[in-house]
Amino acid sequence: MTAEHVDRLVEGFVPAVLETIDAALARSAAAQREATAGLPASSLEAATRLERIIGDLVRAGGKFIRPRVVQLGFLARVTSEGWSGDLDHVDEATHRDLAHLAAAVELLHVFGLLQDDVMDEAATRRGRPTAHVDVARRVGLDAAAAATPEGGGRARRFGESVAVLAGDLSFALAQQQVRGLPAPVLAAWDALVVELVHGQRLDVVFAEEGRFDAASTRRVAERKSAAYTITRPLELGAILASPDEPCPGWLSRYGAHVGEAFALSDDILGVWGEPRVTGKPVGDDIAQRKPTIVLGIAEQLLDGLVSATLAGDRTPDEADVRALVAAMDTAGVRRIAEEELDRHTEEALAALGDHTHPRVRSALTGLAHAVARRHL
Repeated sequence: MTAEHVDRLVEGFVPAVLETIDAALARSAAAQREATAGLPASSLEAATRLERIIGDLVRAGGKFIRPRVVQLGFLARVTSEGWSGDLDHVDEATHRDLAHLAAAVELLHVFGLLQDDVMDEAATRRGRPTAHVDVARRVGLDAAAAATPEGGGRARRFGESVAVLAGDLSFALAQQQVRGLPAPVLAAWDALVVELVHGQRLDVVFAEEGRFDAASTRRVAERKSAAYTITRPLELGAILASPDEPCPGWLSRYGAHVGEAFALSDDILGVWGEPRVTGKPVGDDIAQRKPTIVLGIAEQLLDGLVSATLAGDRTPDEADVRALVAAMDTAGVRRIAEEELDRHTEEALAALGDHTHPRVRSALTGLAHAVARRHL
């Protein structure tokens, strides 16, 4: 195994994934044109083009982390001890399958973002108007009304409907990408999809119930964030590399710890993150009553203050958010969360050992550190 082998497998991967997504969007757009052929032109065509909504989110400044993790899982497996394949014969078809699998994971992520923003009534995503708000504005809704849950009436509802349809299309296109992949990959994919949906349900239900106990908040983070961002994409890549064998235990352990670190970093950003970095208001997770790990830690340290502040039908205002953040700062919640994040990072790096090629191990190490530093 040489560094040249690894470099050859890495070269051109992200452009190939983007090209795969663009091709899927182009086919969908062609089907849409066929569906409306011969009909009078729609004044809402530009505002409601689902492929544009999906494409904008794919290229809206995200780090493309999930496709990269799929690739790292594949590379970790083909460069690890015990792999029975031949790197010199990882052919074009395998590269194509890897690009399709990574594209599926990214399209599933877009589906999740669109659904999440509608359910959360979010006004911004990555510093830009969310899809449903953007559509509502394009059909004439006043910008100020579009940014508030109670404003907008029919136009806002129309924007939400279009965003949900864009999410549906993104999910359908994701499903198309995995068609024809080996059965073990499809089984792992199906498990990921169901796990993500159940995690989203827990997020919605626990927020409504005002549940901030440690066990509940950690389960949401595990299912909704950690697993589908890191652990499962890593395993999908490894299973594609060797469909007849389970994902190596050391790689799953690494993924689980990096996933937990990702969730913790995300939760820290949700309370203390700068809007210019997160694209969301300060304390947005508190305002949204999100059952995050950080708020679970605060609930325990502050003797139930989180649930007392966020329970009931009243939406917390800026004063509520500021007061709760101040109490969390005094209790050292952020320090405790960061210490736990550091422990997960250390455990992830320990799991790597010498199981894979140094170049790949370096990339996996870099991923763990990048995830741990997201909130800094």
